[in-house]
Amino acid sequence: LGSGPCVKEPPLRSAMAGKSLLDLLGTPGKAKRPAPAAGEKVPTPAKEAKKARVGASSGISRLDAATGKKLQRTVNEKKHKEEERKKAADMLEANAGKFAATEEPDEPSDEAEEVEDETWDVARRLQLALAAWAKPAGGAATDSVVSAGFDAVATGLLGGAARLPFRALAAFFDSSGGPAPTLCGVANLIRQVRHHSQDREADLAAVLTVLLAGKQKLTHCQLRNAIGRAFGIGAAELRQIAPEGLPDAALAARSRQRALFEDKSKCVSAADVAAVLDQHVNLKCRINSVDREAKVFEDRLVKLLAASVAAGRETWHLVRLLQGHMGFSWDVVVRGLAHAVTLSPPLSGTALPTWADENTRAEAMLAMEEYVLQAYAQDGGRTARVAKAVVSGKTGDALVAACLPSCGVPVMPMQAETPKEIDAALQKLGGEGSVFVEWNIVGDRAQVHVREGGKEIIVFSPDLLRRADRLDDATAALAGHLIGVTSCILEVVFSRPDKKKVVAEKEGENKEQDAEMKEEETPTKEKDGKKKEKSPKKKEQDAEKQEEEQQKDKGTQEQEKITRPMILVDLLELNGDSFVQRSLRERRAALANLAAPHARLRLAHGTELAADALDAKTVSELLSEALSMRFLASGEDKAFSRTMGVVLKRLDGPSAAYFAGRRSDAWQALERPPVTGPEADRLLLEEHLSEEEKKHIPSLDEFHFSVISGFRTRTTEGINDIMNIQKKYNDANVHPVWYVDNECPDEYRQLGLKVVKAGKLIPARNHALEDAHKAGKICVQTSDDIGVWCYLRDETRHPTDDEANAACKRCEVLHVSPVAAARFLAAKMRARGPGKCMLGGVYPLSNGGRAMRAEAFHRMHFLLGDFFVAEATPCRFDERLSLKEDYDFTCSHLERYPEVLRANRLLITAKHETNAGGACDVRDAAGERERYNIGVLKSKWPGAIKDHPTRANQVTLRWKSLIREKPEGEEEMKVDA
Repeated sequence: LGSGPCVKEPPLRSAMAGKSLLDLLGTPGKAKRPAPAAGEKVPTPAKEAKKARVGASSGISRLDAATGKKLQRTVNEKKHKEEERKKAADMLEANAGKFAATEEPDEPSDEAEEVEDETWDVARRLQLALAAWAKPAGGAATDSVVSAGFDAVATGLLGGAARLPFRALAAFFDSSGGPAPTLCGVANLIRQVRHHSQDREADLAAVLTVLLAGKQKLTHCQLRNAIGRAFGIGAAELRQIAPEGLPDAALAARSRQRALFEDKSKCVSAADVAAVLDQHVNLKCRINSVDREAKVFEDRLVKLLAASVAAGRETWHLVRLLQGHMGFSWDVVVRGLAHAVTLSPPLSGTALPTWADENTRAEAMLAMEEYVLQAYAQDGGRTARVAKAVVSGKTGDALVAACLPSCGVPVMPMQAETPKEIDAALQKLGGEGSVFVEWNIVGDRAQVHVREGGKEIIVFSPDLLRRADRLDDATAALAGHLIGVTSCILEVVFSRPDKKKVVAEKEGENKEQDAEMKEEETPTKEKDGKKKEKSPKKKEQDAEKQEEEQQKDKGTQEQEKITRPMILVDLLELNGDSFVQRSLRERRAALANLAAPHARLRLAHGTELAADALDAKTVSELLSEALSMRFLASGEDKAFSRTMGVVLKRLDGPSAAYFAGRRSDAWQALERPPVTGPEADRLLLEEHLSEEEKKHIPSLDEFHFSVISGFRTRTTEGINDIMNIQKKYNDANVHPVWYVDNECPDEYRQLGLKVVKAGKLIPARNHALEDAHKAGKICVQTSDDIGVWCYLRDETRHPTDDEANAACKRCEVLHVSPVAAARFLAAKMRARGPGKCMLGGVYPLSNGGRAMRAEAFHRMHFLLGDFFVAEATPCRFDERLSLKEDYDFTCSHLERYPEVLRANRLLITAKHETNAGGACDVRDAAGERERYNIGVLKSKWPGAIKDHPTRANQVTLRWKSLIREKPEGEEEMKVDA
C-alpha cells in the first residue's frame, strides 16, 4: 500500500500494529510477546503466520511459545514416526508367531532359482501349445474366445461393425485365466481380425498394441484429469480418488450419465484405443514436446473415455488398460500371433491347414513362434511392420526379412543365460565349435544408432527408450573415428568411471582454486596497519577474472559429463546391411574395422577357445583374470577393465547368429556367485580347519546363542532385520535367545522369539554372558542388524591395495550361517590350547579388499562386538560405557589371557552406526557421548587406546603400547610383546 501521505493505513493493519498473532487471537495459557523496543522492526501477523507454516511444512525446529525453548520434534517428524509405528504394528501382527514353530526348515525350491524368462524354453513352449489347443470335452464348438473349441470362422465378435470393437477385448480380459486359456484367447482374437475385419492390417496392429498396453501406461494425473472432464467429476472429488479406485469411479460416473442421445451404431474400436496409446508413446519419447501437442492428446483421451459405455464394464476395462494393468507380456502376445498365423493363414482364399496329429500342429506353431519373435524383436517391439508383413502372407524367413533392423528403430537386445556353475554353461554350449570368452563390463548397456556418417547419433537403453544423457559419450567416442561408415547399429557398454580418480581430480582442482582465492582475498595493509582499499581498476580486473573462472567451471562441468568410455560389443547393421543373421566371428571382424580405437573407444576384450581347449579349469582361470583386471590394469586400460564376469559366446554356425529379444543358450554369462546354504557351512568347517582344529569343533549344545536387540520392533526396517537374523539361525536348526530392552519384550514375543528382558545395551550383553557362564557354555553374541556372514577363501596376505582388491574379486566367497561361523571360531580358539585364547571374532570392516591386506588371523587386535564367541570367563563389559564397549571387552581379555582370535577372512555386514533402535543407537550428533566413552577407555587402558588418525571420534587399539602402572618409585613400562 505504500507509506506516503496520500495513502491511508488500513484500519485493520493499524489495529494490529505491534501485536503478535497470539495477542490478537487471545490464546489462553500462552505468554504474550513483550512490547517492541524503540526502533525494533515488528513483523506483521501475516509474516508470522507464513513463517510458522513454512517451519511446520519443512520440518524445521521451532520455538515453544511459552518457554522459548527449541521444540525437539516437529509436527511432521511426529506424524512420520506415528505412521512408521503403525506400519510396524501391522507388520508384527501379520508375522505373529512366525518363528514359534520348531519344525525343520523347508528346503529351497528349485523353481524359484530359474531364470526370469524361462517361458521361451522349447519343452515348456511345446507343452503349453498342446495344452492350449487340446480339444474340449465332447469336441463341441463353444462361444468362449479362450477355448480351443471357439470357431473363429463361423463366430463373429465384430457385431456387424467394420472394425474390431474394444468390447470384444474387454470380454476377453474378463474371461482370461491361466497361461493356456490366455494364449488361446490372444490367438482367437487375431483370427477374428483375419476372418471378419474390413481393414485387417490396421486392426491387427491395433489388437497387438492394445494387448501390449502394459508398457504404455498413462500417469495418474493425466488419467484423473481426463476422467473428470469426460464424466463431469469435480476436482475436489477427483483428488480423493486413489489410483486403484479410478476404474470404479469412472464406471460409476458413466453409469449415472444419461444415454438418451447415445449413438448405438458407433462404438469404441480397438483401433481408437491403439491410436491414443501410440500418441501417448510418441509424446513421451519426444524430447521437446510442446503444450499444444499435450493438449491435443488430452482432448483425444477425453473423447475416447466419453465414447465408452458402462455395458460390459467397457469403461472400467478401458481405464484399467490405460493404467497399464490389462496388457500381457510380449512373449504371450507374440506366441498368440504365431498360433493364429499357423491356424488361419492370412491370405484370403487359402484353405485352413490340417495336421496329422496334435504334436505335429504344436511343432508347426513353435517353428512359427521363432520367426514371429525374430521379426517383432528386430523391429523394436513395434507392431505396424509385423502386422503388414503377416497380412501380406509372409511367413518364415520372408517374415524376418520384412522386419530387418532399421537405423533409428531400436532392436530388442539378445540376452545371455546365467548358469550358476561353469560346468552347466559348458553343457549348454555343447562343445561344438570355438567359443569366445568375452569380458562382461560393468556399466550402462545401450544401443547406438549412427546415421549420415556420424552426423546424427541416437542412443537407446535396453528397454528401447532414448538415452539423451549418454549422447555426449557416444559422440565423443565415435566422432572423427568412424572408418567408411554411413550408418550402423552398435551394441555397446558405457563403462563406469573410476570414482576415486574423479574425486581426486576434483579435490585437486578445488584445493588449487581455494589457495588462489585465499591469496587473492588476503587484504593488503598500509604501513599504519589499516586495510588498503582496492582501486577501481583492480576491482574491474577481479570481476573479469571471476567471470572467466565461472565460464571455465561451466566448461569443466560440461566436460565432466563426458567421462564414460565406450566399449563395442556387437554389430547389428552396417551401411544398410543387416548383420543379425551373420555369425559372431563375422560381426566382430566388422566391428574391429569400423572405428579406430582410442582413449574413449575400444572393442570388447576376450579370448577365443577352441572346442578341445574348452574346459572348466581354463574358463575359471579366464574368469579370475577378468574379475581382477580392474585393479591390475593401468593407464587407459583401467577404464575398460571393470568387469562383473565373462560371457561365453558361440563364434561360428547358425547358433552364433544374433537372436533379438531372446535369452539364448548360445550366450552363457558367468559370474562368481557366493556358495550358500549347507554346502558353504561344510566347506568352511571341512576345508578351512586343520585336522587338529576339527577335533575341537563344539557341538550345538555347547553354545549359548544370543541376539542383543532393543526397540527394533518399532520400525519396519527393524522387524525385517529381526526376521532375517532369526531365519539364519533357524535354517541352521538353532533358536537363539533375544536379550531386549525393558519396553518391547512383548512385541518381540509376538514374533515367536525366545525373549529375555535385559534392559540397555551393556546390561543386556552382561546378562547373556552370565547366562552362558552359569550353563557352562560358550557365549555367542549377535547384533540385531547383520545382513550376511561371508568367508573369503584366500588366506594369502597381499601387499598392495590393488593386489588385495583383485584377490578379493576373484576368490570364492562362502555365505555361511552364524552357527557355522561360531563353530569355526571356537574350534580355532580351543586348538590354541586350554586357557590361552578365550575370545574370537570377525574382521571389523565389511571391505574385503582391506581384509586381504592383513594376515588371515590376528592374535592381539580389536574384536568387533557385533559378532563374537566368548568362552566362560570372569570378563564382563564395563557398564560405565555406552559406546565402544567392545574395545574394553577386547582389552579385558588381552590383560587376562595371552591372546584373542580375529579371523580376517570372516566378514559381516552390519548397520551398527546407522540403524534406528538397535544395540548402538545411542550416538548424538555432537559426538559428546563418543568423546566421553573414549575418555573412559583412555583412562582405563592408557597408551593402548589411541585416536584414529583420520576419523573423528574414533579410536584404534595398540595393545603393545599399553602403559602398565608400577608401584611408586618405579617407572611406567609398556607391555612386553
